[in-house]
Amino acid sequence: MAETVSVKISRDAKLLLDTIHQKLRSSGVKVTEQKILDALIEYSDVNVIRKLIKKEENVALSMLKKPVHWGIEDSSEDIDRYLYGGT
Repeated sequence: MAETVSVKISRDAKLLLDTIHQKLRSSGVKVTEQKILDALIEYSDVNVIRKLIKKEENVALSMLKKPVHWGIEDSSEDIDRYLYGGT
């Protein structure tokens, strides 16, 4: 038997893993979550993962490079007025 180690995953990933596990069990397949993860890793495509990661990074970067223009030149005076009162 192979040595096992612990890996932290996000709550969302854990929910998806639980869903996969439940679907397999309800279809009569007896498998552990560890075996599911092993299979997903073994049969994953590195190029697909690379594209997904790049896509996530590019979305945030593009948002920072091209901010949405709200039609307000400078709202600092408005902020001061809302915070401290006055006209």
